[in-house]
Amino acid sequence: MDHVPSPSERLSLGHVVTSLRERVAAWGARGVLDRLVMFLLYRRLGEIGQRAERMLARFQAGRLWRRGPRVVAVVPDACAEGLTRAASAAVLPRQFGWLVRAGGHEAAGLGAQLQHVMAQPEMAALLAASPQAVRLLRPLCRALAIGDDVLQPGRAPKPLVERKPPAKPVRKPREKIDFGRIPLPRGMLSAARRQGFGKLR
Repeated sequence: MDHVPSPSERLSLGHVVTSLRERVAAWGARGVLDRLVMFLLYRRLGEIGQRAERMLARFQAGRLWRRGPRVVAVVPDACAEGLTRAASAAVLPRQFGWLVRAGGHEAAGLGAQLQHVMAQPEMAALLAASPQAVRLLRPLCRALAIGDDVLQPGRAPKPLVERKPPAKPVRKPREKIDFGRIPLPRGMLSAARRQGFGKLR
């Protein structure tokens, strides 16, 4: 029989991530997720859970900005051969809510749990104080159809500014030049007649 988490466990980010990893493995076994996508997502969820828990612990201890130890995931050689972080980012989907579309109501339920965890005062304070935590959790939130407003608690929306169309420049009317009234230099008319240009007025 599956373990039924207590209410206090449901409020833990680690529990939500662990439950999601279990479901991802099950979806991969059933063919709901591609095998490579399942593996990459399973590993990435583990990294997200560990890093988020460390960030929260440092935030609670008042030393959020201290750099934590690097954690390297250990994976089988057959799966990790030729696999880089850039390749992982290229393989995993990026569409909003893609994991909910793949996992159905199970993924939607876990997304609701994650959204509830992020609404807790400590998590909300961490997200407000740490852009790193926001960047860490944004891909997971997008996969579970959680909007960016949850990641940025307390941030007021930008006011709508009415933009007026630019005023058209006023052009001054051009002055018409009467070339017949332009005074010619002295001697020009006589020189023109001598050259045979006819009558000039």
